[in-house]
Amino acid sequence: MVRKLLGGLLSVFLALPMLSAEAGAETRYNNWELWSSPATAVLPVKRGRTGPIRVNVAGGAVAAPEFLGSDTVEMKPLPLLDVNYAGTLFLSTQQGIGWNAWRKRTLRAGPRITFDFGRDAADSPSLAGLPDIELGTEVGLFLESFVASWRFKADIRKEVGGGHGGLLLNGEAAWGSRWSEKASLILGARLTYMDETYAESYFSVSGAASTASGKTAYSPTGGFRDANAYAQIIYDFTQAFYVATEFRATTLFEQAVNSPITQVDAFVTGSVLVGYRF
Repeated sequence: MVRKLLGGLLSVFLALPMLSAEAGAETRYNNWELWSSPATAVLPVKRGRTGPIRVNVAGGAVAAPEFLGSDTVEMKPLPLLDVNYAGTLFLSTQQGIGWNAWRKRTLRAGPRITFDFGRDAADSPSLAGLPDIELGTEVGLFLESFVASWRFKADIRKEVGGGHGGLLLNGEAAWGSRWSEKASLILGARLTYMDETYAESYFSVSGAASTASGKTAYSPTGGFRDANAYAQIIYDFTQAFYVATEFRATTLFEQAVNSPITQVDAFVTGSVLVGYRF
């Protein structure tokens, strides 16, 4: 029974990135890991829960750029399916597919698989003439540690499935506290490093693409891609039913900002999700 349930959930989870990538211009650029993070930021109370499987489902929307570096903001649907088995295995549109190989009371770490939605030239007139970046599969390692009211996260991921082909490093620190009996406030910051392959995929303009798009040729190197700061509020109406909101401000760094593809060097996103845990 458990095996069938996990198999069905895995099939649904694997289909979500494909459906999003094919849904049209408004959904091709998605960063569910960041935008839906408030929905998984507060661990639910264990009271009354039985069995090894825990599920968190939510739906909402985010106001975000058409593509990374775009000056046009649009509303994007924001689904969440987060399944945890015995605190060891997880399938999540927010966290990816992973294994808590090293699990202590205040620390977890292990391997995981995440997805990059890529970029389609049809997403925006500003991308016309540029090559598409296909949906990518990333493999890597993650670490999450808690120290008092602080949470520290880090991960490394390499794309291996025909997408951007590059490497990303992420580091994050956040502070959280109960605002009231039902509301939690989390403040944090995140820094992302990209290697040259990733930078070439998302920010370069080759000679051929320059001719087709009318943009100046550009060849970036590896370096820090962006930094962002965020505030999250999670309100628990009941032990199971909640609403999660986030405001996030992001600034891009030199190798991304100097690209003729990039239209703004900073932008903000805002999201809201309504969810249920069981």
